[in-house]
Amino acid sequence: MARSVNIERGARVVVVGAGFAGASLLRNLPPALRKPDQTLLIDRRQEFTFVPLIHEVAVGRIHPESVVSPISPLCKGSCGFLNTEVLGVDLDEKTLETPEGLIGYEYLVLNPGSVASEPMPHLRDYFQQFWSLDDALRLRKNLAEAWRAATSPGPAPPGSLTVAIVGGGATGVELAAEVAALFDYLGKRSHREPAEEPRVVLIEATGRLMDWLDPYFDNVARKTLADLGVEVRLKAPVLKAGADGVLAGEHWLDAGTRVWTAGVEAASLVKYLPGEHDTTSRAHVDQYLTLPSHPDVYVLGDAGAYTEPRLGLLPPTASVAVQQGPWVARDLKRRLSGAESKRGRPPFRFFDRGYVVSLGPESAVADAVGLKLRGTAAQALY
Repeated sequence: MARSVNIERGARVVVVGAGFAGASLLRNLPPALRKPDQTLLIDRRQEFTFVPLIHEVAVGRIHPESVVSPISPLCKGSCGFLNTEVLGVDLDEKTLETPEGLIGYEYLVLNPGSVASEPMPHLRDYFQQFWSLDDALRLRKNLAEAWRAATSPGPAPPGSLTVAIVGGGATGVELAAEVAALFDYLGKRSHREPAEEPRVVLIEATGRLMDWLDPYFDNVARKTLADLGVEVRLKAPVLKAGADGVLAGEHWLDAGTRVWTAGVEAASLVKYLPGEHDTTSRAHVDQYLTLPSHPDVYVLGDAGAYTEPRLGLLPPTASVAVQQGPWVARDLKRRLSGAESKRGRPPFRFFDRGYVVSLGPESAVADAVGLKLRGTAAQALY
């Protein structure tokens, strides 16, 4: 039987982060842990943002409040909630350092999420990042100002209505499609012609878009983006940037709006955990989603790097995280009942339901349980 902690401040199970994995874990807690003195959630935020939809916020297609939900209701009657930041972890003493003091635990679930990968220092001042709701609202404001300036009397500087998006992952692809659709909408309804033709240019350093997905996604995305008027530049690493544009590959692009969507990396809390890490600083976990050297510490979602026996290293996606949370809830129930063997405690297995990428208001591309879809059918699934 697992021991109970006996400390003044803490809980038997402490969950750090109310993201997809943390929230799904809390919704599936076993009865023995569904008590405020048994389970504690810590999050520095008071609200959770559904990041996969912020590209629609950026173009005004959905309201900002529709992607935000309060965190505290997750814990109503089932866990305690501490709105603070975790500054460090002492795995030997089984405590967390916070501004509120030390927090003890018996089992720790780390789900702090990820942060946007920043441009290199010489590029940083010339790009706006796209990772949070604030980023989406800032881009929305900038796009509105750029359109207003381009349709006002007087000359406009070259590239004033050009949006350069760096990063050909799902976020960059979805954002490029939405901005192109927005420009098409504004062009049809504007009383004045813009001073120059609007352009959306998607810049990717590798040879294809969304290279961690099946090549089908790249093929469909490039065709759909071309139909929307998006220019896709592959094998074009950004070498230089300024207030008026970017140098991608061998070609300079005048661009008044420059957005960086090139990748994510693990939160700083995860980078210093013991053991191996992947190229984005995610901590490698074992078959039970725990640190090999500390089986009492689960690392989930974007923070953990799990190698599935059939599929290899799993990507940091919500579809992975929402399966990890309920599995950990079941694993904790088994461990509290004394199960430690592989037979009584089966390892985590991921069921690949597929993936969907939006390609504007009326199209998408999907691979759902082996069924490949595109266009309106995929958008309905999305």
